[in-house]
Amino acid sequence: MLYKPQLPEVKKHIDHYWVLKRAVLQALDSSHMYAYPGITPDMIIVLDGHYTITYMGKTFSSNRSLLFSFIHHSVHIDFSGLQSCIIVKFKSRGLSSLKPFLPFSADTIMRDSVAFADDVFGADFKTFNNRLLHIDPITWVDELDQWFAAAYKKEFEGFVVEMSQEVSKNCDLKVIMDATGYSYSTLERYFKRETGLTPKRFQTLQRFKKALRELHTTTNKNWQHYISKYDYYDQSHFIKEMRRFTGHTPSELLQVPSFIKVRPDYS
Repeated sequence: MLYKPQLPEVKKHIDHYWVLKRAVLQALDSSHMYAYPGITPDMIIVLDGHYTITYMGKTFSSNRSLLFSFIHHSVHIDFSGLQSCIIVKFKSRGLSSLKPFLPFSADTIMRDSVAFADDVFGADFKTFNNRLLHIDPITWVDELDQWFAAAYKKEFEGFVVEMSQEVSKNCDLKVIMDATGYSYSTLERYFKRETGLTPKRFQTLQRFKKALRELHTTTNKNWQHYISKYDYYDQSHFIKEMRRFTGHTPSELLQVPSFIKVRPDYS
């Protein structure tokens, strides 16, 4: 089931919690999943079982919860040993969605962008993770809300969060520049400090993830549709960008298993 956070300070930065059971994992075409560079931090809270992950030339198996604050290269995850977990999906605006819960700079987070959650959040998270194993699942969402609310620090929010709420929900750079009168160099300082990315890379990844999401959910093979909708120069540009971030052409991506295909609507 998919659940939205209820506390205002939490739902400002977290899009949803997805309680994932074995039946859903078995409904996938494959237990081997792929993730690609993007602007959405994710956390996998392991409840039962283990996963195997391959990232940047290293492979390891673990039952510890994992935080993806940013993915520099594609990630391969084998969920065949996982029985249940909770996926925490943050808002798609880079590290600015994660930083209000962490006392670290964007540069520090980016240096260890895929890490065990208890290493990042501290021993309190490990205690919280264990607590979820021994309480009624019906209370999980409330518990998650309360835990993130306790970690939340409003002073860690910044310009990017403000702009996403007041000027452009999707952090459209042109809209922000027109509304604020700021130059690109000024925006660059804000974005690098709060998201770990330059505005140009932020916008490129934002476009890529939107196109990838639509490709998986609609399986539309009309490449011209994506070119027009997401402002690619031409078909060659669209295909090269898909391959650059995923290692696959759009046609090949349609054969790659994706969580988007089985993600339910909100409860």
